[in-house]
Amino acid sequence: MDISGLTRRRLLAGSGAGAAVFALRPPAALARPRDVEYAIQQLYPGVDIRAGKVILDLPSHSDTGTSVPLTVGTERGLSPDDIPRAIHVLADGNPRPNIVSAWFTPRCGRAELSTRIRLESAQTVTAIAEMPDGSVWRADKELTVNFGACADVGSGTPAEIRDFKPVSRVSVPKKAQRGEVVTIRALISHPMETGLRLDAFNLWVPLRIVEEFNCSFGGEQILRIRPYPAIATNPYFSFYARAEESGVFAFSWVDTDGSVFTNTAGIEVD
Repeated sequence: MDISGLTRRRLLAGSGAGAAVFALRPPAALARPRDVEYAIQQLYPGVDIRAGKVILDLPSHSDTGTSVPLTVGTERGLSPDDIPRAIHVLADGNPRPNIVSAWFTPRCGRAELSTRIRLESAQTVTAIAEMPDGSVWRADKELTVNFGACADVGSGTPAEIRDFKPVSRVSVPKKAQRGEVVTIRALISHPMETGLRLDAFNLWVPLRIVEEFNCSFGGEQILRIRPYPAIATNPYFSFYARAEESGVFAFSWVDTDGSVFTNTAGIEVD
């Protein structure tokens, strides 16, 4: 490149403009391994965390990080009294370490959750399970990602994101045997805007995500989920519940804008 025509004043002016643009869009700092460990210590300070008991299933490689399938849970065959109180999933290569947290109850019958997540780069995903006896266990899995998807994923102007009207759906078996553990699926159309994306005018698109999902039966909570911005667009959850009596499941999705979207589904138990 020919720089003979550049004066010191022009060079400095150009540098200043570049700095101004950079200031408008600071690079999204990725979570580092110590951020994940710090987050775990905030959850369970001073607790001896051991490897084992946790199932963490996701591909070893993904071409794109926009929607990576994830299943997390604890070893099968546990009694209802051994259903974990909570499972937390974190990653050390995303802008923020938290991916999703789930709080289970014995009415789940089986502690397992499937969803789709966003990953920014090759990294390690970690799952932490808190058991009823107070012990805490973990599993870690490394994976590679060709094209990351945390900062720039999404589309639409701030107004379009703000005005988007989510639609939620659920799937529950109509009939079950008493004591049977049934599969429940829930889906909501939602942009899951991370707050890390710039629009066409170089302005930040505000955060808008589903920040809580609840499933209850007869007024008793079965499962609560805390999604973070790392959950993929149009959040999907698959989980389990033990059918003990006929009745109605109730579901709710809580949006960061204060909206609540609800569904119900009945089940007949023989």
